[in-house]
Amino acid sequence: MPGWVDAVISGLLSSALDAEATATKLEEGLARDAPDISRAEIRQLAELLEGYLKGVPGALDALTVMAKDPLYGRSVAFVAGQVLVYLVDEDDLFRDAEPGVLGLLDDAYLIYAALASLRAAFPELSVPAGCAPPTGSALASVRSLLPAGVSDALDRTSENLVRVAAALYSGGGRGSSDSEPLRPNLRVGDALAALSPDV
Repeated sequence: MPGWVDAVISGLLSSALDAEATATKLEEGLARDAPDISRAEIRQLAELLEGYLKGVPGALDALTVMAKDPLYGRSVAFVAGQVLVYLVDEDDLFRDAEPGVLGLLDDAYLIYAALASLRAAFPELSVPAGCAPPTGSALASVRSLLPAGVSDALDRTSENLVRVAAALYSGGGRGSSDSEPLRPNLRVGDALAALSPDV
């Protein structure tokens, strides 16, 4: 995906989050699901979520920069593309319009999880200095806030995306981009052996 497309998406998302991901609006949304919890406690969570959500454009920018890495860029680009598809899908886990900006929590979680999975799979891959992962308390709070099992499913999704990307593009670990790329061999003999006798 061209860099300018990512910049447009990141810019639009940043503007929307500046307007909608405020602690006040998040507090109102959280209070609807927790009428028995004091507003002071909810406010604390809302302030944490504000920072968590507003960090998403920076995480997307980091993926864009990492996609230019000569060794791992193609793997990163594949993962980033899938994450962006999920981000723009209005009918993913939470319909993004229904609970307001809280509907982006699953999207944000997947983006941060994808970054973490890429770093775990490719330790040599560097994340741009301006991109800070969520704090441990923010991550733990979001994991606890999402419906049961969702964060685990999103973690598995990000890990599987990285595995597929590494398999498709060899993860980049076989030498520099200047070396001759390995061409996968088609298994013609196996395909012929699989033909049924009536073909």
